[in-house]
Amino acid sequence: MNGAGSETTKTWVIRGRKLTACDLAIARRLVGEFSQAGRFRIAWELAQHWQWRSDSGRLKQRAALAILVGLEKRGYLTLPPALIVHGPVRRPVCSPQGVDGTAPTAGVLSDYRPFCWQLVNSADQRRQWRELLAQHHYLGAPGLVGAQLKYFVYSRQGELLGAVGWHSAVERLDCRDRLVGLKERAELRARFLAHAVNNVRFLILPGMGAPHLASALLGEGLQHLQKDWLWHYGAAVWLAESFVDRTRFSGASYRAANWVAIGWTRGYAKAQGQFIYHGQPKEIYVYVIEKRIRQILLEDPAQGLLTREFLLAQRPTGNPQPQARRKQMSEALQSWTPKLPPQWELSAEDLEHVRQDLNEFTAQFEGTFRRIEPSELCHLYLQGLLSDTERKNVEAIALDLEGPERVRNLQRFITEYEWDEPWMREQHWKLCAQTLADEQGVWSIDASEFPKKGEHSVGVAPQYCGALGKTANCQSGVFICYSSPKGHTLLDARLYLPQCWFSDDYQERREKKCRVPKEISFQTKPELALQLCAQIWKGKLFPGQWVTCDASFGNNEGFLAQLPKEMFYLAEIPCTRKVWLKEAPQYSKLETEGCTVEQLVEEKDLLHWQSRKIAEGEKGPIVAGFARVRVYVSKERTAESERTLLLRNDPDGQIKYALSNAPENMAMSELVRISAARWPIERCFQEGKSELGLDHYEHRSWPAWHRHMRLVFLARLFLLGLRLKYKKSPGADATPGSRTAGVESASPEGRAHLRSDFRSLSSAT
Repeated sequence: MNGAGSETTKTWVIRGRKLTACDLAIARRLVGEFSQAGRFRIAWELAQHWQWRSDSGRLKQRAALAILVGLEKRGYLTLPPALIVHGPVRRPVCSPQGVDGTAPTAGVLSDYRPFCWQLVNSADQRRQWRELLAQHHYLGAPGLVGAQLKYFVYSRQGELLGAVGWHSAVERLDCRDRLVGLKERAELRARFLAHAVNNVRFLILPGMGAPHLASALLGEGLQHLQKDWLWHYGAAVWLAESFVDRTRFSGASYRAANWVAIGWTRGYAKAQGQFIYHGQPKEIYVYVIEKRIRQILLEDPAQGLLTREFLLAQRPTGNPQPQARRKQMSEALQSWTPKLPPQWELSAEDLEHVRQDLNEFTAQFEGTFRRIEPSELCHLYLQGLLSDTERKNVEAIALDLEGPERVRNLQRFITEYEWDEPWMREQHWKLCAQTLADEQGVWSIDASEFPKKGEHSVGVAPQYCGALGKTANCQSGVFICYSSPKGHTLLDARLYLPQCWFSDDYQERREKKCRVPKEISFQTKPELALQLCAQIWKGKLFPGQWVTCDASFGNNEGFLAQLPKEMFYLAEIPCTRKVWLKEAPQYSKLETEGCTVEQLVEEKDLLHWQSRKIAEGEKGPIVAGFARVRVYVSKERTAESERTLLLRNDPDGQIKYALSNAPENMAMSELVRISAARWPIERCFQEGKSELGLDHYEHRSWPAWHRHMRLVFLARLFLLGLRLKYKKSPGADATPGSRTAGVESASPEGRAHLRSDFRSLSSAT
């Protein structure tokens, strides 16, 4: 298999177990035999074959599953799809058995007591527990491997109050290890960890409120933990630990339940077998059940007891406080100078409001992330895109706004952090619809290329590059734009992967280095455009009956045929496209034999040109000539192949050609308006690349490319919102031709042209 290398002599160590080629062969055989039964069955069979058991005698099924996943990541085998997807999930939650889903009103603690604790045992209960956490906990549902217990908690009336999860304690935790005597005694660690448990999740459902409810649940939860952990794993619990994010919670519930804060984590999280710094320290709380831990481990009766007083006395000083990071972010925001059109002439007071506006704007997307850290980094990234930083890549943004210590985190934010990207996309579209939706809306489809020198970025290959006007090493993306009299913006994009990227030679680069999802298959650009549009149109957020596109899409009859039947299109075509005139008695040869569209221009008196204003320039109106003629696009001259050919002669003498499926009696003024609506997507590309860093990225992976594009789209939407709020000229935002046959602005003040180059505000700030 790919990436396997020489398997006969190679050994691996995964989750502390040494694996040989014989173990790999067994794992592959079990995958083949039990593929239909799922991953957990395969893991159970593997643990059974090895007789791999915990101290309590139970098969280490989850540890075996972790080994199988590790082998799959190394390319040695392929597991059946996971039935449970990790990460935040926004969907209706199926209530556990006996719960009607209604929330009681807040009351007193006696309204809920006595609590009913239900231990999660069945597969269905595990699924419900995960869905509950994924829906309501800010960190989502955890991926637990090894010893663990999960509970549902009900009120005396049988109403679901929340969920609790326990898991094996963290292997290394400096302040805890020092207190229990492990700091210099690593050989005692395994013995201690068999008796230590981590409160990995604690959730009280929204609407379930009463004074002291949380601390009461924590207290009772410890009682059930001690009994059930001993029964399941054969080890008494000596110590329970939990980590509290003090940027979200005060920790008062833990303190009220007699837990003791002993220090702070260093801001690292374990991911894919290694510790990654995320920069968000958490406060560590412990509840000591066996106070003689030091005496037992060190076999020394003289060792002190882990009493509350002892723990408080040993707590180190100088712990990192989350408020310091909040202050740092606040200072970065205050020092940020937005890069806005100089014609806006905003006052210093307006600029302060702009900073607050950005705060409120980014807050609308916090649901994308499970932690505060990525929410802050999202804010920082948008600040960078909207700033006067010359290059809008990760390193430049971090160095300019916060400093070198932020570079790595910002890189991980784009490439590795968990995002709920479908939710962010939907939220983006909803805000765009609130701002731009209009019955005169027009959809534009186009591709844009990004030259690249290396060969390691996702999708890079020799292909036509519009930015260079020739075939070159580049990436190419398909983009969707929506424009209306209120403005225009990009709604979605998808990176195009050339067919060579799906060959065996590219498999490792595609799946491992660039992290292209396995379900992605080769699609042409027209196919990608149809897929993107279908997702947007499904929500019915944006009215509009017209679609425009350039010649790379417009010359593809298969693409045009798959557009919704109720929509009209105006699709550009190359000058060499052949057509057959519908009615031209004086040019019968053009009816029967046809000709290229550029040859029609050469025929005397065939076309009737009309002058129409297409834009309001700095030196006055910009006028172009328009002509139309009815044609067939096939020599069979069928009704289905009948189109309107629109010709546009720009002031520079260049003639553009476009076909439309609109009725023959469609007003020329409407065709002129739609012809001008090809302009907004070009403006989005121009401004995006020159001002918002659309092409400044230096990421190589599939997720990072699409995340960067989405954030650039958000930055543009933010600017559009500012223009509307401060009632500035639509200029570069409004769609030409939105009111009449010419390209007039939607409002009188909009007729004053606003230059599109965004420059930094003066030092008046």
